[in-house]
Amino acid sequence: MKTSKTNLIFTTQRLFLSSFFIGLVGVSVSMWGASWDITSHLLRTPETFFTPSHMILYLGVGISLIGAILGLILILTKKEVQGYSFVFGTKLLIIGALVQIIAGPGDFYWHELFGIDGLLSPTHLALALGIIMVLIGSTIGFARINSEMNQKNKFLKIILPISFGIFWFSVMWLIFFFVLPISQGDTHNFNPNPYVAVVLGIAIIPFSFSLVFWFVSKTTNMFGAASAATFVFLTMNITSNILTSEKLLFYLPWFAAPIISAILADFILNKKPKSKFLQNHSVKISGAVLGSMFFMLCFPMLAMTFLDFYVFNDVFSYDVIHSSSDIIGNIWLMTMIPGAISGMVGMMVVHKRISYLM
Repeated sequence: MKTSKTNLIFTTQRLFLSSFFIGLVGVSVSMWGASWDITSHLLRTPETFFTPSHMILYLGVGISLIGAILGLILILTKKEVQGYSFVFGTKLLIIGALVQIIAGPGDFYWHELFGIDGLLSPTHLALALGIIMVLIGSTIGFARINSEMNQKNKFLKIILPISFGIFWFSVMWLIFFFVLPISQGDTHNFNPNPYVAVVLGIAIIPFSFSLVFWFVSKTTNMFGAASAATFVFLTMNITSNILTSEKLLFYLPWFAAPIISAILADFILNKKPKSKFLQNHSVKISGAVLGSMFFMLCFPMLAMTFLDFYVFNDVFSYDVIHSSSDIIGNIWLMTMIPGAISGMVGMMVVHKRISYLM
């Protein structure tokens, strides 16, 4: 009887995994489409609501809704899972999908009323929050089912770093709402103060990146997972923001530095090198190494925030990224030390405050 109940729970967990996976696929498509849509705006592609990038974005929303519907059906019909921690992830998935569904028509009517908008608008922010809720729900679901399964699951071993990498990408874009100078529309200007944007970018971005990096490392408890999440994050960024803009392709080799740094940070955090100094300060050093690369991890979008100080008022900063490699290289060097400090602080905070709960 006990074996039969265990098998039933195991089968139910697999159904919930399907729901989380569908939700993850949906928000991955949404995030990629949204990022491409922003690049299209910056390239001044003819803008209407019904653009290919918008269609991809809302295709992702539809896929997320399918995952949420499946999750809702499972919650209502599989009473044996009540009390299991992964159900919380399903609830977040459902709420996030609903927020996206509301934000979609809202964005259409916002366009109708106010014309072309910038990055920061109420409907865009609602959509981003809905996407992040689905991502958090899916990631929590994967992580908690992984911890509750006695046997090793190859699917979860692969999917957890992927889900964290996509979540990381969404965190970056949520912060971008408040630091990028691209929030001026036809009728509203929500652009941040340039000085505030730079300070927020340096303080918050490497700090939050260290948090995500630490979580994926400790959730999976293996070397390589955080590096894989970084690779997924950079793949999302490069394919949507670099490959969609031919003028920026020559920057591709620059991304080798953050990839190598992520692997090094992952190694220091998990492998505990023989050096006593590295062993005693592995969390700090790992955070510093990762944080020092925040500018390149966020390239090319974050470059606009800093280039605002180097261009004239009548020049749009995105338009000069392709011809400003020397300036961008200097900015990158200048941000390494404050980024390392912020990343180190982030890693220390999450390690001290959260590790005892896991």
